[in-house]
Amino acid sequence: MIHARVDGHAVTSICHPSLNGQKIALCTPIDDKGHATGAPIAAIDPLGAGQHTRVFITTDGQFSQSTVSDDDSPIRNQIIGLID
Repeated sequence: MIHARVDGHAVTSICHPSLNGQKIALCTPIDDKGHATGAPIAAIDPLGAGQHTRVFITTDGQFSQSTVSDDDSPIRNQIIGLID
């Protein structure tokens, strides 16, 4: 799992069919104090996290593929928790 902050959302006009209707969040990995620790990553966002929300992201591709019901989906990252 990755501790991250949502910095924005991606919008596409063309995407893999499994991602139609999915919200894609752009997230920056952070440490316990909220400082950036890596490059931004894209993750599907079934929870509706808002900008600057701290989240947990899983990198389990099989779990993310089951969310979009497509074993051939290119998505690997998914927001699985919001941090208060």
